[in-house]
Amino acid sequence: MRKILFLAAAVLVLFSSCEEEVTGVSLDEANLTLEVGDSAQLAASILPAKAEGTITWASSNSAVASVVEGKVKALAIGTANITASVAGFNATCVVTVNKASVNFAISLTGTEYYPIILDGVTAGKLGTKIKADFRPDEITKFLYIWDGTFTPGNPTGPNVFGEVEPWTSLVVGTNGWSGAGFNCKDGAALDKLASLTANTDKYYLHIGIKSRSNATFVFGLDGQSNVKFAVGPTPFNDNGTIIQPLADFPRDGEWQKIEIPLSTLKTNGLLYAAGMGEKNVLWFLAGGVAGTTLDLDAVFLYKKQ
Repeated sequence: MRKILFLAAAVLVLFSSCEEEVTGVSLDEANLTLEVGDSAQLAASILPAKAEGTITWASSNSAVASVVEGKVKALAIGTANITASVAGFNATCVVTVNKASVNFAISLTGTEYYPIILDGVTAGKLGTKIKADFRPDEITKFLYIWDGTFTPGNPTGPNVFGEVEPWTSLVVGTNGWSGAGFNCKDGAALDKLASLTANTDKYYLHIGIKSRSNATFVFGLDGQSNVKFAVGPTPFNDNGTIIQPLADFPRDGEWQKIEIPLSTLKTNGLLYAAGMGEKNVLWFLAGGVAGTTLDLDAVFLYKKQ
């Protein structure tokens, strides 16, 4: 009996020696730089290696960066401390979140293009990928500005694609909301849009835009049936008709990119068909603060690879 008790005691000592007290916690990164919208995974290690415990995660500024089980999500420009804690010990990673960079070049890797606003240099690079051209030519395609609304802006510097080429720059006038539209009377060009609604999952509306105003803008596309949508932080009330926003963008005066699937626009009402006749392929409203500038570039429908 004594031998059995001694053996049990030895086993107990053996197992006890494998359980070590927690002396700290460490992270694989002390500093992390992300762009808004990015994610990163942090790994925490309990010290010593054989110690066990439950790690809890926290962010000092969850509006800038959130954390769930070590996965950090960058939400807004700023700084946040991401902390891993166990048994009273802490380790911290300083996360700096910068403005998201915009990759416009990738939008030129599609297979079909239907430009409304596009500079000549970039159009030349696309070549035969352009299947129908809706840019103003003052023959069958025009940019119309509603009377007494927009006035011309001053498009200087590089455009969306870094070219020193003009874009559409308009300044809101004093007559309430300002409006403009790209009108097309070329039936052959318009007929080519009919094929897009048969395969909407692969087509997108691309808009390059910049502004410093926090206003909500309204865009519309006309086809056999039409669609209009808002771009901004809040819905737009058009004399009792509420137009919901499909997107927004940073109002920092720098070029930003909006891409809306054609499938979404079709769900909201857009339908192209052959024989539509004269149409405003794109129209928009802006305002109502006089002097607000709206800059648009690289507006086209295109098919991604």
